[in-house]
This record gives sequence, C-alpha cells and structure tokens, in this order.
Amino acid sequence: MARVCVDACFLIGLYDQDDQHHATAIRQFSALFGKPSAGHHLVAPWPILYECLGTRYARDPRKTALLNQHWNILQRSQRLVLLEDKPFREQSLAEQLQDRLRNLSLVDRVLRAMILDRKSLFDIFLTYNTADFADACGKRGIPLLNEKSEPLAYVDH
Repeated sequence: MARVCVDACFLIGLYDQDDQHHATAIRQFSALFGKPSAGHHLVAPWPILYECLGTRYARDPRKTALLNQHWNILQRSQRLVLLEDKPFREQSLAEQLQDRLRNLSLVDRVLRAMILDRKSLFDIFLTYNTADFADACGKRGIPLLNEKSEPLAYVDH
C-alpha cells in the first residue's frame, strides 16, 4: 500500500481531455487508485491543488465533476490525503526570491522541499516534469513515476 504524491501535471492530464498526457494519466490513475483493493493512497499537496484548480479549469464543469467523483471514492475508502504545505512555504519563498539560476515555480520549490524532508509523508512521487524533481527524489530514495513508468512495477511488491 503506497502513498503516491501527485504533481499538478498528473491531475491536469487526468481531467483535461486535450492534455498530451490524458491517456497516460487515466491509465496510471486506474492502476494506482482505481480499485479500492489496491489500497494505494493519493497524496495531494495543497499547492498543486491551487495550480490545478485554477480559474480556467474551474470553468469546465465536466472536469470538476470527474475530479469530485474520483475524490469522493478515495475519501470514502480513506485513500485521499491532502498534504499541508505550511512548514515548507517560507523557506521555499526565500529561495524563490534569491535564486535566479534555477527556473522553478514556487509550487515546484515547495514540492521539492516536501520530497527532501526526512519526515516525508509519501513513498512515491508522480510527475510528468521529471527534470524538476529527479535529483530530489534520488537524494531521498523516493521512486519517481513519470509518463513512461508502469506504476504497478513500483508499488506492487
């Protein structure tokens, strides 16, 4: 039973039929979270929710309805975790304002801080922006799933 932290690009791909990762995201969601018997938890950090559920997304009731359907199922089986970002905000913001060398969003900096935290609340990280997170996942030994990964190879031991 793995705790799989998802990036906004996964959720956007899952609920946007026009997204380049739509088919992959559906396949991965089904494999990881589609069956309650699998027991895997979807971990969603608050910053990715702000990124994913922006104004453009919120204006499409089909996307919102499907997300709500999925999340209700996960909540009923206690497999949805909303991950608080408060412990990571200030340091990430300071880095954002000082670091001109690396082109990362504040959301990505917060996610990297969560990955690098010794008390990490997830076992696997799922993103389609591998280059932004591979080094952090490697340092902590957290498997990184991307658009080319077969999810069950990582979580079914």
